[in-house]
Amino acid sequence: MENGIKELISGTVKDFFDKIGFGFESLTIEESENPESQNIFFIKISSQDDCGELLDQKGRNLKALEHLVKIAVSRKTDQRFSLIIDLNDFLEKRNSHISELARLVAQKVETSGKAYALRPMSAYERRLIHMELAGWERIATESVGEEPRRRVIIKPR
Repeated sequence: MENGIKELISGTVKDFFDKIGFGFESLTIEESENPESQNIFFIKISSQDDCGELLDQKGRNLKALEHLVKIAVSRKTDQRFSLIIDLNDFLEKRNSHISELARLVAQKVETSGKAYALRPMSAYERRLIHMELAGWERIATESVGEEPRRRVIIKPR
């Protein structure tokens, strides 16, 4: 996609931050082109402000901001895309925590031979679990249930 959409995303994020009373020191946007589907924009923001209200435990407020930015930008373009906002490395830390949880539970399942159900997770978090354990020969993963209670079962093969 052209640079214009990156500028539009950047301006929209800045506007939202201004309106909710937060500032930031840096904003970078990386584009990941996926020939099979829509492009993904990864927005990395660094802020010295206390962003605790945006960074609640499960990142719901950050996800809501992400959704609002996507709607605002989508209305100004005819392009389909996804975007992910990472504020002060919150997502990076959360992803690392989820990957570590997947490995620990997989080791427990290998040792005990018994399946283990994780807490309900978002589709994104479930995907991280599946990807983290995809290479484990003696472990299988399966998503079960209905939203918002959908969860991953880690079980022996």
